Amino acid sequence: MVNPFCLCSPICNLIGTVILTYTLWGIYFRPYAVRPFVDGAALATFDLFPVVHRAGHNTTALRYDLKLNMSFFSDHRIYNIRFEHLTAGLYYNGTKIGPSDDTLPSFKLRTRRHRTVYPVLQGRARNVSEVVAEAFVREREQGQFNIDVRVKTTLTYRWWPETSTYYYEYHCWLQFTPPSGNGTPALTGGVKCGGAKWWMVA
Repeated sequence: MVNPFCLCSPICNLIGTVILTYTLWGIYFRPYAVRPFVDGAALATFDLFPVVHRAGHNTTALRYDLKLNMSFFSDHRIYNIRFEHLTAGLYYNGTKIGPSDDTLPSFKLRTRRHRTVYPVLQGRARNVSEVVAEAFVREREQGQFNIDVRVKTTLTYRWWPETSTYYYEYHCWLQFTPPSGNGTPALTGGVKCGGAKWWMVA
């Protein structure tokens, strides 16, 4: 007869190892503490307009112009962090707006240091869905647009002789009053972005 304790022991050891590894990872790397912070954002343009096609059917497009001052801070006292493949994209009502993200320069964030980047998201999204158009009209009438800027990057921790890289995606939820349309942008700031998803790359 097989002793049940002999079967449980390896499983318990495995679970204990996983928990210990995750705990140490959280204590030493603390990637959850390294998040972007939107110091300031200016929404100069955010409006719908009709597009007339030669075939005779009409569609709706969304014009946008958003500029941000976004900072990163590392409170690590031992490890430098390398930010690479850093992009920012604009989402509205759960839908990506625009054809591409703004690709930002890679940089090394040293211990106890800040680094500021300046994403610029502007253009026009064609063939906006009815769901997005309805959300736009509703929020414009309510006097507040809720815009999600998603920041994607890899975080690389280097310590001799090993290197670990993690992929991270952050949500920066920004609330704006509708732009006036006379050249004066709607402003906001002081927003800490939240982590949405991550996984280890290498």
